[in-house]
Amino acid sequence: MKKKIIAIILCAGEGIRLKKITKKIPKPLIKLKGLNNISILEHTINILINLGTFRIAIVKGHLGSKIDEVISSIKNKSSILKKKLVIVDSGNQYKLGPLYSFLSITKRKNLFRKKSIYMVIPGDTIFQFNLLNQIFGNVMNNFDLIQKFPLIFYRKILVSDLREQQVSKAISIADIEKKEFKSFLRGFNQYGLQDLSDSDIISQIIPVFIFSFGFINNVIDFEKKISVNTIREMINYMIKNGKEIIAIKIEKEINFYDIDYEVDLIRFEDFFYKKKEDNKSSDNSKNYCFEGI
Repeated sequence: MKKKIIAIILCAGEGIRLKKITKKIPKPLIKLKGLNNISILEHTINILINLGTFRIAIVKGHLGSKIDEVISSIKNKSSILKKKLVIVDSGNQYKLGPLYSFLSITKRKNLFRKKSIYMVIPGDTIFQFNLLNQIFGNVMNNFDLIQKFPLIFYRKILVSDLREQQVSKAISIADIEKKEFKSFLRGFNQYGLQDLSDSDIISQIIPVFIFSFGFINNVIDFEKKISVNTIREMINYMIKNGKEIIAIKIEKEINFYDIDYEVDLIRFEDFFYKKKEDNKSSDNSKNYCFEGI
């Protein structure tokens, strides 16, 4: 079954909220001390390799030659990686939005194949190993089910806990409906923390989507009829038109870190330093140096 699992890492966007950095490098190539001085992209690739992912496709767009250089360097580490890692050029499709970046894989016959399962992963999110490990395990355990239903993942979390993490971006919250022994997604929307109460317990979407070959063909058919540019908008539209998507709860308290603004980078590094220094008071004179600044 592992030979049918293909990870798609979306690295095509311009990262305009971090333009001071991303005018020189794509956001997934930002290196962080908290990741042992490797880039977000390489961190994700390392996890996927350790999980035994059969093939990893990196979708490039903005400053794609920089992605080429990094992937070429990684491939040179072993002959296995040369076969495992594939770069997909989205051309100008990425300018239309992440949905179109993702759909660029359908032009590659060696990637877009019947019975394959696709893990769609944002290239600018830092995942803990155990989180992707749980998701990968769910894919393995529900392989036949995924041929009929896409999977999304969510976690139950108290809004006050999110505030402590100082999340800067909008939160994607799932509307879940239980039917017999399964939970289904009724849709999901984005909210700012200012719109939520500390005591609210929300179902926060984890930004990893599991699609089958057949579902992606359905996406292509729907895309011709409507104008959307994100995977979230497409999923909501398909649900309204009768498509069912299974929602799986991640049980353990495991974090992921979306990187949208420079402050997100600083907060992640703060977390790293606090962990290393056993929660000692942080040094306000600390200087941060991210690639591109």
